Amino acid sequence: MLALGLGGSNHDFSACLVEDGEVSVGIEEERLTRRKYAVNVNSLANRGWRYCLETHGARLDRVEAIVADDTLLPTCYFPFRRRTHLIRHHLAHAASAFHPSPYHEAAVLVVDGAGSLFEGQGVETMTLSVGEGVGITELSKVYGTNWSTDGLRADRVYQAGDSDHSLGFMYKAVSRAIGFTLYEEGAWYLTEDGKTMGLAPYGTDRYRDAFHRHLDLLDEGRFALHLKDGGLLDFVEHALDGLDGDERFSRGADLAWAAQDLLETAVLHAARWLHRQTGLSRLCLAGGVVLNSVANGKILRETPFTEIFAQPAAGDNGCAVGCAYYGYHVLGDNPRPRAPKPGAGPRAPRPQKHTYLGRTYGTDEVRAALDASGLPYRQVSDPARLAAELLPGGALIGWFTGGSEFGPRALGHRSILADPRRAEMKDILNSKVKHREWFRPFAPAVLAHRAAEYFDLDIESPYMLIVAPVREDKRDEVPAITHVDGTARVQTLTPGANGSFYELVERFGELTSVPVVLNTSFNDRGEPIVETPREALAFFGPSKLDYLFLEDFLVCHSATDLDAATGRTAG
Repeated sequence: MLALGLGGSNHDFSACLVEDGEVSVGIEEERLTRRKYAVNVNSLANRGWRYCLETHGARLDRVEAIVADDTLLPTCYFPFRRRTHLIRHHLAHAASAFHPSPYHEAAVLVVDGAGSLFEGQGVETMTLSVGEGVGITELSKVYGTNWSTDGLRADRVYQAGDSDHSLGFMYKAVSRAIGFTLYEEGAWYLTEDGKTMGLAPYGTDRYRDAFHRHLDLLDEGRFALHLKDGGLLDFVEHALDGLDGDERFSRGADLAWAAQDLLETAVLHAARWLHRQTGLSRLCLAGGVVLNSVANGKILRETPFTEIFAQPAAGDNGCAVGCAYYGYHVLGDNPRPRAPKPGAGPRAPRPQKHTYLGRTYGTDEVRAALDASGLPYRQVSDPARLAAELLPGGALIGWFTGGSEFGPRALGHRSILADPRRAEMKDILNSKVKHREWFRPFAPAVLAHRAAEYFDLDIESPYMLIVAPVREDKRDEVPAITHVDGTARVQTLTPGANGSFYELVERFGELTSVPVVLNTSFNDRGEPIVETPREALAFFGPSKLDYLFLEDFLVCHSATDLDAATGRTAG
């Protein structure tokens, strides 16, 4: 059976296909339109579902189930509207985390800005559930109320995320006050909350009481958070008035610290109740707030949950994954596929192996893009090995292979790589390559079987969604990926899931005795991650990257550099 899922609201449009119980292809609209979060893209012209069908080699009439969450703009599924089954937004999130997880039974926590509208109650902002088999049962829910209707188009009932009792809206409002706004149009705006999370460790608890006086922890894992009409926003929106320079930065960091602390307090409260209620040790996570990898790490270290699976595309883009799984398992009445691994147990489902869900580009397509670029290039026999040998010399490398990642993290198919032992790499990448704020950290990719040597992390973290402490005796060894508070957002690698990227890091470890590589997304500030060979080359040409590995081709800025790189021997 083939099921098509569609996700997003007025941003983050996405599509994916599930066949035989696994995602076969998925794409975010931003990768195709080249507009971050696909904001204000004409939904009638969305290309994601067409991309999925073409990549899969299927016709629309072969699709047996089409599912979308009910916050998606109807124009996104207009061509097949009579066939489309709508489900609640938080159910789509929950399905996106539970169905591809390795668990037959698990607690499920969804936290975001806002989801579906429930008449007479509000918009869902947090949902606590339990999953078993293919079923997901809701146990408790927080509703957002008092939402804004200013400046809305006729096709919107409410402005998603702009309400009381919403952790996502709270964090968004703080990001805006600090100045981390990506898009703004009338009353609607979109913020870059990852910057706020990265800034928080630079702050102090100056504003903790000012934030927490508006938060009440309730029974059943719920909370009340008074944001509007005399609530926390009145303070947040004016906290930095009249400030500039170093004082504005430090006060902004204090706001970020307080927002992070309040968010963690509410999320940990919910997770602890879920554990008490279900008695389960496994937790599935989804929703935009789950991109807060610092909070995810706190759940793992400070609650009884010992195993966590977070949907790699935890935001609204991931709803496409949940919708497709719902179509396959629930509407199609198909059981979850069993894991073949010995010892996994008779009921253990087969988990999602990776998130490389984009299409691959063949040698002819790659060579055509190379020829059009005018850059010198050469085919190499072992790109992973050569890249690993270039990194210790201080090289900055663009790494492009296979299908693109579905979700906001570059996980070794569309990545920029550097030596984590060189402290200067953080400043070089931030200022000269990514053109972003100096304080923002970079993530490590580490061989899974050696991760515990470097990080306080007892489980695998394949999708870079858990922040863990860097072990004290290793911080000086990998300074470029160690944040100011001694933590890092970890990606663990295995041969089966990560292929040539695993081989690259393994070889780097052989050369340096450090099985860790700095891994950041292949994009510039404010842009989506590159999708095609042409986009990778367009980025590389004027950039400060030293080398680009495009499948098994090495690209350089000059023929001299190309000769030097391909003529080198292993160190």
